[in-house]
Amino acid sequence: MGIALCFVPLILAIVIFSTAFKLRLTHQLIAVLLGLAAVLPISFIQYFMPAIPGLPLSPVVRALLKSILLYGLVEEAIKTLALLPLTHKPYDEANCDNPATGRLNFLLLAFTAGLSLGCFESVVYYFDHLQIANSRGATLLYGQIAVRIFTSDVIHMMCTGLCGLFIYSCRNKPVRISCLIAAVLLHGIYDFFAGFSGDIRWFSVAVVLMAIIECRIKYTSLKTDENATN
Repeated sequence: MGIALCFVPLILAIVIFSTAFKLRLTHQLIAVLLGLAAVLPISFIQYFMPAIPGLPLSPVVRALLKSILLYGLVEEAIKTLALLPLTHKPYDEANCDNPATGRLNFLLLAFTAGLSLGCFESVVYYFDHLQIANSRGATLLYGQIAVRIFTSDVIHMMCTGLCGLFIYSCRNKPVRISCLIAAVLLHGIYDFFAGFSGDIRWFSVAVVLMAIIECRIKYTSLKTDENATN
């Protein structure tokens, strides 16, 4: 039952994108597979990536750098590469009757890939922390698991969306490297706060909200560039 719940956000997203936005199901399934394909290289690199050298930094700064480099940079770089084979020609400005619709649909495909990766990660997190909760006999940990799963899915969705906007801008000009930088920083800062066990972990929710706003801002800026060009 727990595993099925982890994939509910992905299923709901596919249903909404298919019905409300008429996004092709085949394209969404490709996005799901690309999201899953990114899991293995991400896990491999993060497992074997060397520790940050012993620089004269405080533990907090070292933890922040680790989160940005190990989780933010590695994950978003691999997710960006995973999105490259994603179907894009029907959504590019040169081939789309309505560029705004094409850009939105490509963003939705990036969201789908991010949710796919996030939901799979949620399954791993669920089992890991479920064992901790059972061993301690502390059912209070279940609430923490639920919050982590929900916020993790959203941060993966938004950051992958930013990566998708970066790829879209590369293909349709002008290039927006700021989309990729924002994805790396937001993901890293989210993992930094989410790694705490105390109340400070709730700052991760604020980062999720920032990611949603940032994704909206970047999407709107591409629309503004398009209108200025026309």
